[in-house]
Amino acid sequence: MMSGFRAYCDFRGLPLGANSAVELCEDESRHLCASLRARRGDIVDLFDLAGNLFRAEIATPDKKSAKLKILAPIQCESERTKVVLAQCLPKGKTFDDILRQCVEVGASGLFPILSRRSEVRFPSESEVEKKMQKWRAKLIEAIKQSSNFLPFDIQRPTDFETFLKNARNFDLKIVASLESGAKPLLSLMKPAKRICVLIGPEGDMSPEEYSAARGAGFIAAKLGRNVMKCETAALCSLSVIKAYYLSMQDAQF
Repeated sequence: MMSGFRAYCDFRGLPLGANSAVELCEDESRHLCASLRARRGDIVDLFDLAGNLFRAEIATPDKKSAKLKILAPIQCESERTKVVLAQCLPKGKTFDDILRQCVEVGASGLFPILSRRSEVRFPSESEVEKKMQKWRAKLIEAIKQSSNFLPFDIQRPTDFETFLKNARNFDLKIVASLESGAKPLLSLMKPAKRICVLIGPEGDMSPEEYSAARGAGFIAAKLGRNVMKCETAALCSLSVIKAYYLSMQDAQF
């Protein structure tokens, strides 16, 4: 069972044996010791974004530079089937919600895509970097909330064509579709180790993008009779897929 306190720590270059000391950054120290009011001797689960997890004890509860003592590593059971969401970027803060939901439901990664009808654009690399830093902070918040410590990969935003070229290493590729002929999502499930689900932006993908996705091996799936907002479609797709493979895993025991 995980402890009540969770904090992010960049473990790179740090000694991580039993009784090793680590120091949290100012943001994490403030959140842990000021917002959550953790005290000396409290137990904290320390994580990074690569799937490393340690049980630690607070030695110095400082709001600017909390110091903790490593007690022991914690092993997380890896997912047998990894599910990645490819989301054509919606406007506003919707993508932040999608990122949080991806972590909560147990996805393994997220591809932000600049599709034809996406209103989001990045005029410079510095703007991309700012957005990546913001998403990384949202990711850390989501991990703390959900206790999903498994590695989660957020890719840099890319255009639709580049994404399709890089989406080759998946056993099953699905695109949520409003087109006629799309099959129910559950009927498309099969044994797979890596799955990618592609969701369009507000206004959906263009006919040309649907055609290109099919050419890249994506199978059109319908999520029901109703038209969903992109964040609803993303959560619905991931939930159905995760529930299916969880039931398959349980059936093996």
